Amino acid sequence: MMPMLLHPLLYTGVALWLLTDLGNRLCRAIFSLSGLKDATAHLPAAGHSAGRWIGTLERLILAVGILAHSWEILAAVIALKTVARFNELNERVFAEYFLIGSLFSIAWTMAVTALWLGYDRTLGSALYPMIARLIVVAP
Repeated sequence: MMPMLLHPLLYTGVALWLLTDLGNRLCRAIFSLSGLKDATAHLPAAGHSAGRWIGTLERLILAVGILAHSWEILAAVIALKTVARFNELNERVFAEYFLIGSLFSIAWTMAVTALWLGYDRTLGSALYPMIARLIVVAP
């Protein structure tokens, strides 16, 4: 019984690590490469920590939306982020920082979720149908 549970826990755990920790690290690397690393230097240190939590939660919520085939979740996440940062988007550098972070989160989440789905269907334990029943609300 334990080996049967270990495999899906392992590949799902890897996907969660890819979405969260590695996603945050890659996003910071992209900011460095783009020259926008210091775009939020004027924010207090807590802003950076909050940004990492926001990015992590954003990617997790987007992954649930993708698994649920609910593209409205993607629109809602972007709308929430835009409303929260609306006044700061007038500043060109911050707007670029915001767009790069948001687009990275969307693309990274789509890639990791697609990899997880592909692995689950081919080599995995076929968790997706069970997960889909849990997260999809019937009309």
